[in-house]
Amino acid sequence: MVTIKTKYGYSVDCYGDCDQYATISMAFDDEMYDGYTSSAFNNWRQAVKELSGYANRMGTELIELESDS
Repeated sequence: MVTIKTKYGYSVDCYGDCDQYATISMAFDDEMYDGYTSSAFNNWRQAVKELSGYANRMGTELIELESDS
């Protein structure tokens, strides 16, 4: 597990290996946005940056990411 702090002041727990081939499950504070992304991220820091920005635009927070790798 890796924990990464976002620029919004909260931390996100990341499980598994993040690479450009992984499918990543996303858990948000507002469960309506939970789901999967197949976006090509090279590492957890890149994934957290992009997905926490999405969460912020939707008015929620990203809680956890988990890779299928």
